[in-house]
Amino acid sequence: MEGGAHLVGQGDGDQVHAAWNAWQPGVPLTVLHSRTRSLTRPFVDHLRALAAQERQDRIVVLIPEMHLPRPWQRLLRNQRGAVLDRAVRRDTDAVICRLRFRIHLGH
Repeated sequence: MEGGAHLVGQGDGDQVHAAWNAWQPGVPLTVLHSRTRSLTRPFVDHLRALAAQERQDRIVVLIPEMHLPRPWQRLLRNQRGAVLDRAVRRDTDAVICRLRFRIHLGH
């Protein structure tokens, strides 16, 4: 089991690792860097590399998402999960689980 984070460029990797280590989930973190704003290509390439190692029976990808109260909020903020879901299903044999967290925004 491993956690993953996607960063554009080379910055913020140390901050992400520091926050992960402070949380202490007991799972190693892999940080994927991309020179472009592409979310899917680095992630799919990483999954393919893991599958090529043949160390696991099945790769399962957990995609956390915010479930916001209003449809327009969901439309504006929740597109990355759907894009990543489609790319992983199209280009790998991984199992996808999209986990939605209910978010209540105070007004």
